[in-house]
Amino acid sequence: MDSPVRRDPPAVLKRKPVQHEPVITPTPERELKGRVVPHAFLAGTTIAALSLSWPLRWAVSGAPILVYILLLGEAYGYRILPFVPLWTIFATVNLVYAVCSTSWLLYWVFWAACWPTILVACLFQFDAPARLARRTLRKTFLRDLHFINDQIAFFDLPALEIDTEVKGLFVIRGVTLSLSTLTLVAHGIEAGIKLADDIELAIQVDKVVVPLFREITVDDVYANVKGGDWEVTFGDVAYGKPEPDDDDSVIVTNTAILRAASVAHKGGADGRPTAMLRNMTAGETPKEAGDAKSAFASVKKVSPDEKDANAKYQELVKHIEDTSAITNAKISLRKAAQALKDAASDDEGNEKSGHLDLENMDDLRAAVCTQIHGQPSIPHPPSRSIRVSTLRKTSHPNVKKFLHRLPFLYRLMLTPICYFHPVKFKSITAAGSGKWFVSLMRQYLFKHYSTSDAEIRRLESRISSWCSDANFAVELGPIESSANFPLSTLYNIKCHFKMSDVMAYRTLPDAVELQQVVRLGGADAILTVPTFLFPHHEHIFPEKPSDYDIMEMEQAIAEAEGTPKEVQGRKELEKLKRDEASMHISAHAHLPAQFHQDLLNFVAAIVKATKVIESDKDFEEAKVLRELKRVSTTASDSEVSSLASFNTNNTNNTDNTQTTLNGNEDKSFKSFLRKVDSGFKEASNKTMVGMRKAGHSTVHAMANDRWIARLVGKVTKKLERAQGEVGYSGEVPIPLAKYRVRHEDETKLLP
Repeated sequence: MDSPVRRDPPAVLKRKPVQHEPVITPTPERELKGRVVPHAFLAGTTIAALSLSWPLRWAVSGAPILVYILLLGEAYGYRILPFVPLWTIFATVNLVYAVCSTSWLLYWVFWAACWPTILVACLFQFDAPARLARRTLRKTFLRDLHFINDQIAFFDLPALEIDTEVKGLFVIRGVTLSLSTLTLVAHGIEAGIKLADDIELAIQVDKVVVPLFREITVDDVYANVKGGDWEVTFGDVAYGKPEPDDDDSVIVTNTAILRAASVAHKGGADGRPTAMLRNMTAGETPKEAGDAKSAFASVKKVSPDEKDANAKYQELVKHIEDTSAITNAKISLRKAAQALKDAASDDEGNEKSGHLDLENMDDLRAAVCTQIHGQPSIPHPPSRSIRVSTLRKTSHPNVKKFLHRLPFLYRLMLTPICYFHPVKFKSITAAGSGKWFVSLMRQYLFKHYSTSDAEIRRLESRISSWCSDANFAVELGPIESSANFPLSTLYNIKCHFKMSDVMAYRTLPDAVELQQVVRLGGADAILTVPTFLFPHHEHIFPEKPSDYDIMEMEQAIAEAEGTPKEVQGRKELEKLKRDEASMHISAHAHLPAQFHQDLLNFVAAIVKATKVIESDKDFEEAKVLRELKRVSTTASDSEVSSLASFNTNNTNNTDNTQTTLNGNEDKSFKSFLRKVDSGFKEASNKTMVGMRKAGHSTVHAMANDRWIARLVGKVTKKLERAQGEVGYSGEVPIPLAKYRVRHEDETKLLP
């Protein structure tokens, strides 16, 4: 079949290409038309308000002014709520006004809400009102603060000094508040808390972002648990003793914890160099604050010029970032890792295993946490602080009494705050030194056993060699947490935590070499706190049990003998007698889990040391019991001998010769008994020593390294393939006596 003939189009249809002139987009016309519309709307509203009565009432409410501002912002291309159509806002505003105009109360409520909205819209959309507002605020209220564009910034804030049950400092180096986005940003957060005489917790975060009524986003959190006199920063601060409260000023200086922080800081890097401080303060020395009015007296001043203010603000923020301990640790780790990589790489250029991988953020965070472990708990301590105890006394007595009678207001305030502010952590890494772990094991595990047993001494040396030169870090991956604060007192406060990844590391000196010893598939936890522990909720506090209540519980326990209810009842009875409440904790680890072989060997050594120490402990207890038995037997024999001698003297007073003979026989009989007793003692000693040696041999045979390693290996292999969760649930006791002392007897208006 022939292909169809191709036909050319008729000559009439053929046209020469026409050169089109460039089309000019009528942008100016549209902009002109857009700017005419708001002015026409304003002119029509003005004429109507002057000629009629109801448009005047409409104009006084602020609805047409708000619409005009939005139309003008749309014309200039910079409007608030750009994702909402303009005519939708116009219809909504006027519909709400139509409803509120039917009542004089609703009308004035609408008026009170509309005019502040107009002010905010003007500040957001137009440069002239914003510049005027910034210039005015700099000269009046915010004279010592930073006001840049739509942001208000605070620097050199006084620390919050915790002087309640624990001692500590909470420092925020800078705060920025954005008015347009309602976002609060905290820069350089540092906290040091003394938990006991030789235990301290140090926390550092570079940035925390709080979009108000949306969420809270926390950057990488680094926490270090420090123990021993060689690690703590607040070692000289008296723990559990309140400081003298003779200073009525809000801002205090030269307190014990501030002195301890500044002394520890002198040995480290200076976070506020002299040149930077001189530039930021225009050559003037910051003044110390003495009361609430001068709380921010040393806040750095800036020029009213916009460019100068912005430059100073950026310089201050960059200074906080550059002097951060976390940033400096990352820089030093990168340098050390690169140098070690160049030195340890072989001829083929392959890096040895165990070195820090800078591309792996999980390893880098663990290395950073251990790197800053040896630094002071507060790297940048301020010179002033505000005590928590002072803040408690600032409320006026009548106001405090009124709020105490309305605990429902607290719940009504905290419920939406908890609902609209779920907290998201980028990561949380906690570290502790192996040297402190070794000291704890010597104090509570090995004790004096290592001096009397060579096997325990060998195990202690083996465990110490793996721990003493290293630090251990636990890293929790991205964490999502939320809290439920109920309005009703029938429910408890619950906090939910969900961790997508859980890892544990062992790092060597300088944190350049590290090993991941544990990794889990994730974890979750639920923390339940009784609502009556919240302040001003004494009316729902559990009453102290009476003797009749205790007797009833004891009767119920006796009736439930032999059942699980008996054990539960006894536990509840003990809590009632001690006047305790409990905070419930439920945690689950998600499987599968991976373990490093070095960790398994360490666990095997710990298990073996525990078994050997238990055998030594049993031998010591048996020895003590035998000594007590011998002492009691000797005392009984002496009493019997004395009684026999007394009776013999009374019955044989007439025959002196016989008495002398009997006395000699008694002495020889006693010496014979002593020899027999000493022989039995020596035999018992030899028997106990032989039994101890046999027990050691049995323990060594049952708890040798291979057997323990094989047992631990079987368990870990099953965990590496298992699916599901491994959970723990327990209660933390909370004594109620100190809370009952602070109770107030005022009646509640809204419980």
